[in-house]
Amino acid sequence: MKSEHFSTFKRRALHTTLASALVLGMAGHGINSQAATTSNDATATVVAPIAIAAGTTLRFGSFSTSAAAQTVTINATSGARTNSGTLLVTSTVGRATFNVTGEGTLTYAITLPTNGTVNITTGAASAPETMAVSNFTSDPSGTGALTAGAQTLGVGATITTVGSQVAGSYTGSFNVSVDYN
Repeated sequence: MKSEHFSTFKRRALHTTLASALVLGMAGHGINSQAATTSNDATATVVAPIAIAAGTTLRFGSFSTSAAAQTVTINATSGARTNSGTLLVTSTVGRATFNVTGEGTLTYAITLPTNGTVNITTGAASAPETMAVSNFTSDPSGTGALTAGAQTLGVGATITTVGSQVAGSYTGSFNVSVDYN
């Protein structure tokens, strides 16, 4: 009986050891069968920075005024001058131009001054005379395209005189911004 008891004990121990090994092996195998790894690439493209440089000046030319408010407008595309109520004097007129450069074939947004933000002035700093510059337009309008990495941007606007505008040479500046779309 002793040998029979020992055999039964050995068989049970062997079965327990085999069962434990099988469970542990499956547990380890089960974890590995759920894991997966792969790789992918990361890319980036650096484009040339967009830049804008002033070209020609916005020139409204010479004119005389009367007692009523009047306007002089410069066309952004042609640079032609039109007026309401002023007497135009032959003089040099034209649209402002800007040279926009950057990455070829990209488009860009154009930001022009808003009404009420730009004046041109003459006279002493303590008592300047002003004219409002408004209704800025551009050619191209709103969005430009950098064909071969460059484009000329034309800008026009309107000045409004007050009644009996003081004679003088009026000057001022304005900002135009461009940014990639």
